[in-house]
Amino acid sequence: MTCHRFTLCIVLFLSSLTTLFSQSYVDLVKIRYGTVYNAGFENTTAETNAILFDVATTFPIVVNDKIAIITGVDAVRQEVDLFPNGNAVTLGSITAKIGVSWKHSEQWSGTYILLPKIASEDFRTDGDAFFFGGFGLLKYQKSARMQYRFGIYASSEGFGALVTPVLGLYYQSEDNHWEVTANLPINGDVNYRFNPGVTVGFGFQAPIRSYRLRSTTLTPDFYTQTQNIEVGPYIQNSFLGEKILLRLQVGYASIDYEVYQEGDTLPLRVAAFEFGDDRNRFNPEMTGNFFLRIGAIYRFHLPTKK
Repeated sequence: MTCHRFTLCIVLFLSSLTTLFSQSYVDLVKIRYGTVYNAGFENTTAETNAILFDVATTFPIVVNDKIAIITGVDAVRQEVDLFPNGNAVTLGSITAKIGVSWKHSEQWSGTYILLPKIASEDFRTDGDAFFFGGFGLLKYQKSARMQYRFGIYASSEGFGALVTPVLGLYYQSEDNHWEVTANLPINGDVNYRFNPGVTVGFGFQAPIRSYRLRSTTLTPDFYTQTQNIEVGPYIQNSFLGEKILLRLQVGYASIDYEVYQEGDTLPLRVAAFEFGDDRNRFNPEMTGNFFLRIGAIYRFHLPTKK
């Protein structure tokens, strides 16, 4: 294939994406590293630093002007003490993303993704470390700059079934300075771009996860249920024509890593609400503290549709 033909294929590929995504870009790679400092345990003086690292990749494959296949892999690694004055454990998960983005009409489109994952201490695959989830999101394009979102996220976890209804929107001002992205109650972001190089914003995320803990012959099997709510401002610089974004965020993180015996589960959890919870927790409740995160994004800007 000649260079001219290769370039033409790339242009046609990107032009097709503009009919499937309301945003003017696709974040192909996101990398984040952060620390929650001196998180505490209730009724003790013990503290722990929670080290958080995650990588998310997304790559859409265009089928036609209405359908794109969504592929990617997300990886999460966390290092934290689960017990006061205990040894730090490493929790890890790898999630595959396979789904479809479908333009149903001029105003309605949808994204439907299957999310199988392995989540355990030290990324171990033995025992019950495999979980399965999915995400469906309907999007209503009210105008060129405003989109409403309605969806649901569901997954199997160590603590049982998790179901999270999602309401959100995407908005960009006419001068391209303000941008709002919200998928509540999972995450949200509001930012203001001063110029092509500098953006300031405010973001939050509230992921709910579980990890199977290391199995031994001397103790029963356990799992940990985690919920880290991070809220805080950030500053972001862009480079190479806004393809590379570097971000620094500070704020408050409310973290908790609850330890339960495997098989001691909930009937159902809907978002932050737990129904019929009579489980026996093995570690004290945790208290959050100040966090700092740095991150990098590789962003692919879509061509403007004329």
